[in-house]
Amino acid sequence: MFKQEAMDHFLNPKSIAIVGVSKNFSSISGKPLSNLTLHEYKGDIYPVNPKYDEIKGLTCYASLLDIPGEVDVALIAVSHKRIMQILDECEQKKIKYLVLFGSGFAEVGKEGKQLQERVLKKAKNAGIHILGPNCVGLLNVKESIPIGFATSFETKEGFKKGNVGFASQSGAFGFSLFGLAQEENIGFSYIVNTGNQMDIHTLDCMEYMLEDDETDVVAGYLESIPDGEMLIRIAKRSKELGKPLIILKAGRSHLGKKAALSHTASLAGSEKTFEAIAKQYGLVTVNDIDDMVAAMKIFSRNKKANGNKVVTISNSGAAGIAMADYSEPLGLELVRLSPDTQSTIERIIPPYGSALNPIDITAQALKEQHIFTETLEVLIKDDNVDTIVVQTTFGGELGKDICNKIANIDKKTEKPIIVTLTGTNELTGEGRDILSEAGVPVFLTSYNTMLAIKYLVDYSNYYYKSNQEFSENKQVNDELVHNKGVWTEDKVKEMLDSMQISVPKNILVKNRTDLVNIEGELEFPVVCKVVSNEITHKTDVGGVKLGIKNSAELKVAYDEIINSVNKHAPGANINGVLIEEMIKKNGTEMFIGVKEDPQFGPLIVCGLGGIFIEVLKDASIRRAPIQVDEAYEMLKELKGFPLLEGVRGEKEKDVEKLTEVIVKISQFASQNRGKIKEMDINPLMVLEKGEGVIALDGVIVWKESTTSTVTSV
Repeated sequence: MFKQEAMDHFLNPKSIAIVGVSKNFSSISGKPLSNLTLHEYKGDIYPVNPKYDEIKGLTCYASLLDIPGEVDVALIAVSHKRIMQILDECEQKKIKYLVLFGSGFAEVGKEGKQLQERVLKKAKNAGIHILGPNCVGLLNVKESIPIGFATSFETKEGFKKGNVGFASQSGAFGFSLFGLAQEENIGFSYIVNTGNQMDIHTLDCMEYMLEDDETDVVAGYLESIPDGEMLIRIAKRSKELGKPLIILKAGRSHLGKKAALSHTASLAGSEKTFEAIAKQYGLVTVNDIDDMVAAMKIFSRNKKANGNKVVTISNSGAAGIAMADYSEPLGLELVRLSPDTQSTIERIIPPYGSALNPIDITAQALKEQHIFTETLEVLIKDDNVDTIVVQTTFGGELGKDICNKIANIDKKTEKPIIVTLTGTNELTGEGRDILSEAGVPVFLTSYNTMLAIKYLVDYSNYYYKSNQEFSENKQVNDELVHNKGVWTEDKVKEMLDSMQISVPKNILVKNRTDLVNIEGELEFPVVCKVVSNEITHKTDVGGVKLGIKNSAELKVAYDEIINSVNKHAPGANINGVLIEEMIKKNGTEMFIGVKEDPQFGPLIVCGLGGIFIEVLKDASIRRAPIQVDEAYEMLKELKGFPLLEGVRGEKEKDVEKLTEVIVKISQFASQNRGKIKEMDINPLMVLEKGEGVIALDGVIVWKESTTSTVTSV
């Protein structure tokens, strides 16, 4: 709550002091005052610089301590070398909210990082909140309060107000995007640059914007995830409020991560993990500035799509074909129209047009504009149509007239109507302005149109997806979980059995004389596997023997395993040899893993098992715990999923039981949050439908252990 209160002060300051202010209004230290006066800030402004007596008719003070009134927010535009002195003055003056413009902190290396840490410690002790350092500023668009030196603040035309809030770790990127979006008639509520995020970070800003009644869309440019739990919390809150969260995360490539580190001293996390979290919690992720603007544009209309079925109306056959080409790769369906809808449209359009989807109304609609409007009205009434795209090149007065008609029709329906209006600004610009002023998303190209619709459809699907109450059941008896060291296959299988996850019948023998104990206990053929905390890949050291048909072969196999392990892994501690019945049924090998992520906690991973996980790297990730439907979605994402469905004469596998096991392991991971370093069940044999699954191998590395291991037979 304290940071949310701080955000309210930063964005709605009653008074502002500018420390290090300059009379050179083209400089970083001069622009903040110039921008505040340009946009007629209504609060008190206190310039601070011992060089001047007054600036712009305002009394200039030698220090913060000389200011007679209270200071709500102080803007610090002085060298980092003076920052500790300024903090002392802020503490004495009881100023609680600072914006640090300057660089020279963690982004420059060790000394800068140490200074940043000292500043933060002192600020916390004094109850001071800081935005920055290395910060360009922030903008309350609703109240026209520009705080900082961003070039975007210097506009004399004012800011376009609207329902989009944007937090950016980068000032240059953030305010460049803001400028481009304003040209696209996208209105904003707030823009905040967080810089090095010493104290206030992007997620703090996004959380504040989510709760703002006049903000319907929240976007963020992030070079790191400052708090994984918080990101998930605000993602859940965004669904409750029906407000999309759009995120452009930098630092995804190896070079990108290094650049992010040098830029804002941020460490970027695993990209695959972030993508999985984004999908699981309904975040809209974009790749660049154009995509971000497109997403802002379509979501700012505040409509949702009931599905992925798209119909396009065009006066150009080629434009319709382009739309069709883009739809399939983006997961959109150019839906086949119902016979009733198609026949109705055929009566409206010229006989040489086409009532198929894409619908070609021909250039005749230039003369007879009712062709266009009547076709649009028919599609709005068709419940099998989720989104309507209008593609046109109409310009001039005719184009303006059609755009007005679209805007009026759009007001009367909850169904999304998107327009692709291609042409020069001279000929089609006024039409685009009419649409965007009315809130109708309008794009220049078919691809941007369809990409924006994909964002809308994906988010809408997540929004309409029902929330399931999650109840965790105790999976393992307390006495079975000691939570330390490495659990080898025998211990893991004991645990899995207690969770009612099938494992082969087995016996652990610790010496050769124990082999007699399996007589009458296990059915041949059997498999023998070495058990050792120090051996990660059993086959690499000759620690596995398959297809053992009788007692004589068993003794030979045992001796060969012990001799081979001693030869290839001398000194390794051998706990014993696990002997278990071989599975006689056909199945598909899968794996289930658990990995503790430093940002998001326990992750559940699944994919094709055996050696295929290392070769194909075909895996799906979710944050634990998950529900059955989420487990099924994980499987559907795999390229190897057709193997579970049954291909080339193979029978369908027991996917239902597999999803149950994934859920159980995810619950176990959640219950042991922070304790498990790694866990693998590999391979997990998925038998034919109705026959279940059997765990053939497994390992757990608890966090107390320094060993890192991945089981593979």
